[in-house]
Amino acid sequence: MITELFDDKFKEKFFKYNFRKQFVHVPDLIKNHKNIMSLEIFNKMLSIKNIWNNKNFLMMLDREIINFNDYSSQTLDIGTTALRPDVDKVQNLISRGASIILNDINRHNEGLTYLTESFQKLTNGRCQGNLYFSMESHQAFGPHFDTHDVFAIHFEGEKVWNIYEQIEMDPINHPIFKFGIEERNKKAGKLIDKVTLRPGDLLYIPRGQYHDALASKNGAIHIAFGLTYFKPIDFMSVLWEKLIINDYMRSDIKQTENLSDLKNVLTKIVKELEKIVETDDNTKMLKNSLQNWPYKTSNYDLKAIMNEGKRYYVSKGIRLEENNSTLFLTNGKAKVTVPNEFCSLTKFIMKQEFFTFNSLSSSFESIPSKTIDECLENLKKMKVIN
Repeated sequence: MITELFDDKFKEKFFKYNFRKQFVHVPDLIKNHKNIMSLEIFNKMLSIKNIWNNKNFLMMLDREIINFNDYSSQTLDIGTTALRPDVDKVQNLISRGASIILNDINRHNEGLTYLTESFQKLTNGRCQGNLYFSMESHQAFGPHFDTHDVFAIHFEGEKVWNIYEQIEMDPINHPIFKFGIEERNKKAGKLIDKVTLRPGDLLYIPRGQYHDALASKNGAIHIAFGLTYFKPIDFMSVLWEKLIINDYMRSDIKQTENLSDLKNVLTKIVKELEKIVETDDNTKMLKNSLQNWPYKTSNYDLKAIMNEGKRYYVSKGIRLEENNSTLFLTNGKAKVTVPNEFCSLTKFIMKQEFFTFNSLSSSFESIPSKTIDECLENLKKMKVIN
């Protein structure tokens, strides 16, 4: 596993001079890059054929998107057929200079997951990683900008990145920011820098910064980690339910040609929005939205489950009552007396949402396993646990 990615000195400088402002090149940041991504690892990824489709496997040649049908074939997938990339067709296109783009691969292995979480921790953004495999002197994209911050990590070969002077102001994924090739070329402005990326290097490009890249050696691989951040328009979707329960927001606007009346409508909308938005409850909701914005990773741990033992869930329709030092289990209609030897176990169990045999026995080490088994069997027969 790689060491801590960003030290305090880097963070201070990055947030002062670069974050959302200016690109920065950090040579040789990832020391063990070959353990995270390499041509060998990339080959193995491509060979897992049934995970690739027209959404996450793209090919381009000299700035043109290649139709997925041109490099795929029907493959048998568990009793049905599906279009998957065809090895021979893909490799034939690569030999002609085509590029491969694999989308959303940032959780493919532990190293990529670590990088993803490091970028999220650094920026409090949501991270998605796309892999780009390029051949020498064949370009996938011309000058363009991204609607997210880019942290590009280089893994194989070399690639020269061109940085242009213009920056679009806070672009988002919307048709008004979809420009044609000629328009992007004009909007990019003058070339202000060239950065050569080699294995282990990082290049940060802020959202909206025009750039492009060209491999200077065959088989160049980099992964672009895209970071998006919580925006006011995202918060409006969070507030939607509160707009619905506002009486005025649900009311009809009266048809009128009177501009003064229409202006009054807009004034009223603003006042209602102020009433809805400016509350302590919404301040807390905004705080929670910002805290929960980065993607959370949930990893499987089957060994822990095996060691933990079977999990029992406690019925919510049955409760425990006590009368004159006698314990009863009741569903509201009938009562069953709890035997004395099971009282302490039953009290513990009824306070849980779920538990395991191991957690129960470790909490009551003085009680024999046979007694615990008998208690559980009785509770299962009464459907107190399942």
